[in-house]
Amino acid sequence: MLRVVAFRKAILAGAAGALAWEAAVRLLALAGLPIFDMTRELGTLPFPRSSAFAWWPAGFTAHALVGAGWALFYAYFFWARLRLAPVLQGLVFAALPAVLATFVIVPQLQLMHLPQHAVQLGWGLFLAGLAPAMLGGLVLGHALFGLVVGAIYTHPVGYRASLAERKPRSRDARRRSRERPRNDGCFIFATGIECSYPTVEHGRWRRDQMLSTHHYARWREDFELARELGVTHIRYGPPLHLIFTGPGRYEWSWCDEPLQEMHALGPEPIVDLCHFGVPTWLENFQNDEIVEALTEYAGAFARRYPWVRFYTPVNEMYVCARMSALQGVWNEQRSDEASFVRAVLNLAAASIGMTDAILAAQPDAVFVNSESSEFCQSCCPDEEVQRVADFENERRFLPIDLIYAHGVSDGIRDYLREHGVDDAHYARFMDRKPPRRTVLGLDYYEWNEKLIDRDGRALSLGELFGWYVIASQYWRRYKRTLMYTETNRTDAGDASRWLWRQWHNVQLLRSAGAPIVGFTWYSLTDQIDWDRAIEAPLGIVYPVGLFDLNRDPRSVGLSYKHLIDMHCHLPQNRDCKPLQELLA
Repeated sequence: MLRVVAFRKAILAGAAGALAWEAAVRLLALAGLPIFDMTRELGTLPFPRSSAFAWWPAGFTAHALVGAGWALFYAYFFWARLRLAPVLQGLVFAALPAVLATFVIVPQLQLMHLPQHAVQLGWGLFLAGLAPAMLGGLVLGHALFGLVVGAIYTHPVGYRASLAERKPRSRDARRRSRERPRNDGCFIFATGIECSYPTVEHGRWRRDQMLSTHHYARWREDFELARELGVTHIRYGPPLHLIFTGPGRYEWSWCDEPLQEMHALGPEPIVDLCHFGVPTWLENFQNDEIVEALTEYAGAFARRYPWVRFYTPVNEMYVCARMSALQGVWNEQRSDEASFVRAVLNLAAASIGMTDAILAAQPDAVFVNSESSEFCQSCCPDEEVQRVADFENERRFLPIDLIYAHGVSDGIRDYLREHGVDDAHYARFMDRKPPRRTVLGLDYYEWNEKLIDRDGRALSLGELFGWYVIASQYWRRYKRTLMYTETNRTDAGDASRWLWRQWHNVQLLRSAGAPIVGFTWYSLTDQIDWDRAIEAPLGIVYPVGLFDLNRDPRSVGLSYKHLIDMHCHLPQNRDCKPLQELLA
């Protein structure tokens, strides 16, 4: 299990643990209690007959350095392996250095302090660490060390939502591409920069994937890797929470240079304006003010970057509302139907407002409304279980129904009324005409298909029907141009097989007559903590990228390059009729 390590925090935790140990030893010594003094043992090695003014700094420095080393070991190999509170994880971990100190370090120190050059070894020397005073000091010291390390080394990724994140210095790319002409009308082979930024811990902690994966510092290298793959487009989400600092206030420096490079060199961006989170000053998706605020932001963005053509106003509205207001994981962290409905309405209204604001500045904009393609299967013919599955299979459409002015089912309309959506409010969504240049983006992962068990719970089912079957349901409902906008595989060893299987799903649905304009492996690099829906900031590497976090290619990256090279020049991909009609 690979993980991202916060080096400074780990080193600080180790030094603080050593300091806590030292403070306890000094207090017990002042009280006249016999106790093992690690700092004295270390410090009197280089200064055997000196005063404390000489041996204490040397001894404590050595102790702190050893503590920092153990804390780094903890951060790399032990952190988050146990489902315990962090302080208890640290306490359990401290048993390892305590055992080594008792049976290895203490006997070695005893030998090093002997005045003679030759000694006869015996069991008494090797068991010196079991003497009551020594053992008590070692147990107490290591317990304090572990508790302090566990208390300090938490949240290795992300930052406090109330603090302004400093912009990292960007690195130069290893290679630079020449300017490339824009290829209008060809099939879109895309990847993406994972850019989620919800808050957790009730709004106190920001999960910023572009920071955790080092994209802010390595964006030039990331874009160069995408160009080497041969992708035509890249899903890219400028950090809304860092750019939009208040009404009418923007820090465009976070995305000016990256967007300028993509404009000059490619790939063409599909700009993702809101990805699972909002700025701290807007709180969360229960706040009705996000509609006006995000509309303002979208208009300002489109005016600043008039060359951008492809937009995703709000990413995966259904998932965002479900995780934030129904499952209690992100942002508002609520778990009730009324909060879910309110989040859906705010997200859909914001998407519509953002679309209109972008069109006012860029009439030729193309909107890729990316949504999770979901399906629920009942486990048995029980009427209640079937009712739950049917309801979830209708509810999955709700956000897209609202932005595409598609009437909901009678059951969903009653559900909306039950939670305060009157006819006038509903009519405002239905009384509009969606833009012609609209693409329905459908994301699919192995957990998108769920089994409703006898207790009404949704359990992950794996790939039962696949993207072809589920995407067909969305296509028949909306009759919109489609794009496969996200997929990946959690098992890196099986990722290439998953890639080809999803590509064959695309080919099959195209042969059935569906207008499909693109395919996406998401994302370019590995992600962080998505194995647990980024609920806890643990720093666990999620190995789903085309490249790992060192920017070395994974096997699926090589496979995707091969797939693109094999298919991009075929007539149906070189001249993608559905995309050409959309852009006309």
